[in-house]
Amino acid sequence: MIHALKLRSVLFLLILFAGIVPLAISTWVLTEPNRELLRTEEQTDLTRTAEALSKEVDKVLAGARRELEILGRGLLAAPGPDTVEELLQQEWVGSFLQSFAEEHPEWRAFAAVDAKGRGPQFSAGTLGEAERLELHGALEQAVTSGRPSYRFIRLGEAAEPAVGLTVPVSSASSDADRRVFLEAVLQPRRLLQDLALPSLRAEGGEVFLIDREGNLIWSSVSSPENEQTLLSSGLVRSFVSRPMPLTEIYDVESGGQSQTVIAIVSPIPETGWGVVAHRPEKSAFRGVRRLLLTALVSSLLLVLLALVLAFVTSAWIGQPVQRLAQTTHAIAQGDFSSRVDTSGMRFELANLADDFNLMGGTIERYVEQLQQAAQANRDLFIGSLRAFTAAIDAKDPYTRGHSERVASVSRTIARSLGLSEDVQGRLWIAALLHDVGKIGVDDRVLKKGGVLSPEEYAQMQKHTVIGAEIMASIDQLKEAIPVIRWHHENWNGKGYPDGLKGEKIPLLARIVAVADTFDAITTNRPYQNAYTLDYAVATITKLTGSRFDAKIVTAFMKAVERGEVAVPKAPQGEKRVRSSDEVPEPPAASATA
Repeated sequence: MIHALKLRSVLFLLILFAGIVPLAISTWVLTEPNRELLRTEEQTDLTRTAEALSKEVDKVLAGARRELEILGRGLLAAPGPDTVEELLQQEWVGSFLQSFAEEHPEWRAFAAVDAKGRGPQFSAGTLGEAERLELHGALEQAVTSGRPSYRFIRLGEAAEPAVGLTVPVSSASSDADRRVFLEAVLQPRRLLQDLALPSLRAEGGEVFLIDREGNLIWSSVSSPENEQTLLSSGLVRSFVSRPMPLTEIYDVESGGQSQTVIAIVSPIPETGWGVVAHRPEKSAFRGVRRLLLTALVSSLLLVLLALVLAFVTSAWIGQPVQRLAQTTHAIAQGDFSSRVDTSGMRFELANLADDFNLMGGTIERYVEQLQQAAQANRDLFIGSLRAFTAAIDAKDPYTRGHSERVASVSRTIARSLGLSEDVQGRLWIAALLHDVGKIGVDDRVLKKGGVLSPEEYAQMQKHTVIGAEIMASIDQLKEAIPVIRWHHENWNGKGYPDGLKGEKIPLLARIVAVADTFDAITTNRPYQNAYTLDYAVATITKLTGSRFDAKIVTAFMKAVERGEVAVPKAPQGEKRVRSSDEVPEPPAASATA
């Protein structure tokens, strides 16, 4: 259901619109003519950022390379064996290299090896297979090219970014056999924090590292869409062919939305890699936003003043309308006694409120008359049902009041099960009519005071089907048919008329089955005297799982424990049987079937 806007809300939106539209027009007038100028300024700023990052990376890596070269020359210049392999096996070399590694905590791994990778190695943690393969590849490249080799690697399960480098160092005599290779895995945290560049990311920008072949080797929390768009851009292709500072503007699709970005690549001379920085083009207009700040503050003050005026005006006009709407809503919800408070109302609203109150009074009187008529009809309906069932019970003097008692116990069990009041009411009516089919059973069978013959028992069983057929023609009582037809079905499937089993027996029919048996046990019959409450409870409990649903019996037991179920009062002078030992078991094929 779509609700109409309140008058106060309409006034609020109109005044807010009047304040925002001039602000939007001024923004467009200030930004559009200067778009190209701002884009150029953004490119210049982003270029400075990318160049600063590439210089910082180059400085750190070049410094690490020089340190390793100095260390390697010192090892080769020291007196000792002629071969590098023997030199690296000297005890003092291992101690010296370990102290060097301890002085560089940002170096997660460090080694001095020959061309075959043999030599002392030190690591701040265990290197995985992938990291070792990367370092081995860097060593092979350094052995082949004779130049420093770099790899961007990720450490451990957390995939922490680091740089692996291998630096070949030859002796002063340039003897090819006197070459030592210094390996290191660097994790300069400050450098990585600089690359992440929080200030750039705050504006939607990102930083990437690409290698000389144009492959992505690192990104600052980028989306796959951004990475794919970058790698397929002309910017990367141009960098691969000519490693120099380059600029490109392209569109990026991310999360179903497209945005234009400005990208700059700046080379790192030490490694041949490139630093790519990109930022959404819209961030170029932050200068205009600063220019608009003053105008925005002024506009907000005007809007605020307008809102105060709107609030006062809408309160004066809207409150009477709101009172009328609240009363209308209350009447729509069924409160026909609700009336509109007319105090403070003026003009046509006062006349409208008076007419509405008059209309509400008329409706209230009509509703009361309808309710009284409905209650009278219900009372007539219930009275007719009771008279009908009493007439059926009167056919057998031993079952007089049986239907009323079964209906009462059935409702008590339903309440113990937690069923709703509506279901309890429908169950009460169905239980009241459960034996209506006995109207079609021969009185000689119905009143027989002994064991029924097989033919008589079969006729007695037909009362469930007869009752269901009688009720089938009355639409208002069709909900009672399952109870009437199936209240003699057993949980184990051995009941009648249809042999239903377990949950296939309707819940209400299962409830009436327990209540019906309870009344049959606790009232006098031609073949038995009435039993006590304890014996009735014990008998029903014994039949749980074979004849009755355990859930229904449990609810029945709880109602008995709370004192909500009691045995009918025996006629004066009659004695109630206390146990099953005092009378024989009632025959199975009896008139109570």
